[in-house]
Amino acid sequence: MTQHDQYQAHPPAQQPYEQQGPGYPQPGFQPQRTNTMAILGLVFAFVFTPLGLVFSAIGLKQVKERRENGRGLALAGLILSIVFILLGVLLVVLMLTVLKPAVEAAAQAEQAVTAPAEELSGTDAAAEDPTGVVAACDVIVPASLNLENDLAGVTAPEDYAQVMTALGSAMEAAAAGTTDPTFVAHVQQLSADLQLAGDTVMNGEDPSFLEETLNADGAAIDSDCAAAGWTE
Repeated sequence: MTQHDQYQAHPPAQQPYEQQGPGYPQPGFQPQRTNTMAILGLVFAFVFTPLGLVFSAIGLKQVKERRENGRGLALAGLILSIVFILLGVLLVVLMLTVLKPAVEAAAQAEQAVTAPAEELSGTDAAAEDPTGVVAACDVIVPASLNLENDLAGVTAPEDYAQVMTALGSAMEAAAAGTTDPTFVAHVQQLSADLQLAGDTVMNGEDPSFLEETLNADGAAIDSDCAAAGWTE
């Protein structure tokens, strides 16, 4: 068998024909990726609108610079974020416009309800203390009991006289708001005796002779306070 006959009997194997037609990627071709920020911008437009606005703006910029996909997503996220922000602002304005008058009306209604109760409470207090003696005793009795502490730091006659005068003035001021003449007279008497004690010390004399008088004045005021209903 000749070489020609062998060639015809065993033709060389043909290489398969591969045609690169439309729709088939060329070797080494990679599809464009979708921008991450554009995706995040659309997602966060619904989750947290301000962040969605920022991500969408960044995504638009990166899509243009990197030639990536996702421009539509970024635009959608940007538009939705702006719309949601505007709706939020309008909602806040609406709430302030509607709720503020409602809150003020509720406050006025509450004040109208509580005012009569406060007036009634004041009326009850006045009924319990018609002469004002109880209120005066709330000032006078504690001030009298605190006299010893006030005199503890006294080292000069002038200081002693000042303490006595101040106590008498405070008592008379408290009694001035009462309508009980007996009580006022007792307070004025105690104030005068306190002033006398201060003058005695200023003159270099011993005020101990006024001790019984001051105790009697205090006892008279205590009796007036008890009669008016004052209790410690």
